[in-house]
Amino acid sequence: MAGKSERSKAVARAVDKIRRLTKEKAIAPDLLTKIKAELLALAAKKDLFSFQDFPPPEKALKRRSCLYRLSEDEDHGFALYVNSADGSVNAPPHDHTTWAVIVGVHGQEKNRFYKRINTGVEQTGEQIVEDGTGVALMPDDIHTIHIEEGTPVLNFHMYGLGLEQLDGRNFWNKKKGVWEVFPAHTDIREART
Repeated sequence: MAGKSERSKAVARAVDKIRRLTKEKAIAPDLLTKIKAELLALAAKKDLFSFQDFPPPEKALKRRSCLYRLSEDEDHGFALYVNSADGSVNAPPHDHTTWAVIVGVHGQEKNRFYKRINTGVEQTGEQIVEDGTGVALMPDDIHTIHIEEGTPVLNFHMYGLGLEQLDGRNFWNKKKGVWEVFPAHTDIREART
């Protein structure tokens, strides 16, 4: 197993490259593709990111996934997390209000993509995020995340702004047939870097 110092340095190098890529540039799909490439290179260093260092929530907890903060700028930009899950996860269709990139490290996470329609959302595609793959989302893109019971997943989620700052994200409440606001994410664990 690699040391914490090695992981910290690898994360800092990757985030610094991403910061330089985006300097004075408008976020666009082609730029997100470059960010995804940097995160895929980091994810390839699998010995730095294990379930032992980033365990999923304990079985007794209701929540089946958790986030570990790897890096975040003082102004809350360039927030990079490890998402660790072991159990059924089915997030509703939602946006992020900032750019997002998700890449696989271990396991498989199904992402479905949607467009808004008068009656809610309509699926436009899907992709499995796993080792060597990822997805990039513009601020108003809509997706869902699905993880099957008994298939542990560990992946990177990076956002233009930290999740604790995102109090205007929208999700489609299918039962009510309305868009609602996700509260800002507050149960983020500090990574063991």
